[in-house]
Amino acid sequence: MKNKKNLIWLIIIIIILVIISLIFGINYALNRKDKNIINREITLIKETNNSSFLGKDLEKEYLDTITYNDLIDTFIDREKISKNTSISLEYNNVLLEGSEDITFSLVGENKLKIILETDYNYKNHHEDIISSKEYTILVKDTIYPVINGLSDKTIYVGDSINLEEGITATDEKEGEVSFTVEGSVDTKKAGTYEVLVKATDQNGNVVEGTFKVTVKNKTTSKSNTNNSNQSNNNNSNSSNNNNNNQTKPSGELTAKEKEAQARVIAREIARSITGSTDLEKVTKAAERVSEYYQKGVHKESGVDYRTAYGVFIKGESSCAGTTRALGMVLEEMGYSWTHANENQWTHQWVILTMDGRVGYADGQVGIAGYGVHPIAE
Repeated sequence: MKNKKNLIWLIIIIIILVIISLIFGINYALNRKDKNIINREITLIKETNNSSFLGKDLEKEYLDTITYNDLIDTFIDREKISKNTSISLEYNNVLLEGSEDITFSLVGENKLKIILETDYNYKNHHEDIISSKEYTILVKDTIYPVINGLSDKTIYVGDSINLEEGITATDEKEGEVSFTVEGSVDTKKAGTYEVLVKATDQNGNVVEGTFKVTVKNKTTSKSNTNNSNQSNNNNSNSSNNNNNNQTKPSGELTAKEKEAQARVIAREIARSITGSTDLEKVTKAAERVSEYYQKGVHKESGVDYRTAYGVFIKGESSCAGTTRALGMVLEEMGYSWTHANENQWTHQWVILTMDGRVGYADGQVGIAGYGVHPIAE
C-alpha cells in the first residue's frame, strides 16, 4: 500500500515537471520568435533608410540660398524612408531649424550631416533606430567683380586729376566692393600714362582694368607784332582775361576707343559666367546685360545709344545697343552670333547656336532659349 502511494506521488511530480518544462519551453520559443521578428524589422528599417540617401555631394555658388525642405530633397528620397522616421540636418556641426533657409556664406568645403531617426515599437520593445550620412557641399565664388566707369582721360599740363573719380566696383553677390588705383600721372609733364585699377571681393576674386591719362601741353595763340592788331586783340580779350591761355576741353573719344572701353566690361562679364550648358551660360550673359540696360536710360537718338559703349559706359541704350552689348559678351565667351532685325525700327536680339541647336538671346529683356524668339513666333 505504501509503495502504491509513493508511485502516485512520483507520477504527480513528473507531471508537474513536464508542465513546467512545457511552460518554459513555450515562453522561450515565443521570446525567441519575438526577438527574431525585432531583429528582422530593425535590419529592414536600417536598410530602407540607408537606401533613401542619394549619393552625390553638392556644389553651390557663394551666397546662394536654399530652403530647408529643398535641401532635404537634394539628398533624401522621401518615398523610400520608413514610417515614423524624422529627418534632421546638421550643417558644419550646427543643428538647422526646419523653418529657416540656408545661405551658403562660407566659401570652401562645408559638411552636411543628415540624420534619420525611426521610432520603433514592438510589444514591449522600444528603440530609436538612427541612420546618418555626411555630405560635402563645396561653395565656390565664381562671380568676379566688375569695374565700372573706366574711360581714358585727357588733361593739360598744370591741371589736377582725381584718378578714382567716376570709378566704382561692384560684385553681383556683395554689391559695392573696394578697388585700388595703381600708377601715377605727372601733371607737370606732357605724356600718356597708364593707370591700373584692381577690384577685389571678400573671397579674393580679383579683376583688373586699365585706362589712360593723356597730359597735353597748353596751347596759346601766337602774338601779332602789328601794334594795331595787338591793340585789337587786347581789347577783345579785356573782358575775358587773356582767354587764349585757358584750358581746352577734352576731346571726343573715337569709335575705336569707345569699343575698347566697352569690351573691357564685356570681357569681365564673360569671365564671371558659369554653367553646365550653353543655354545656361547664354541666359546668364543676357541677364547681366539686361541689368545694365535697366540701370540706364532708354534712348532712341544720340551718338551712342545703339552701341555697347552706350550700354556699359554711358548708361543709355536701346534694343539695338543691348543686342550689340550682348553680342560683345558672347564673343568674349567664344560664341558666334548674328543680329536679328539690325538697323530696323523694331525689336532686335541675338541669334546663335547653343548646345547644337539654333536659339535666341535678348539683352534687353534678359532671356535666352532654343528655337525662335517669342516675338517672332
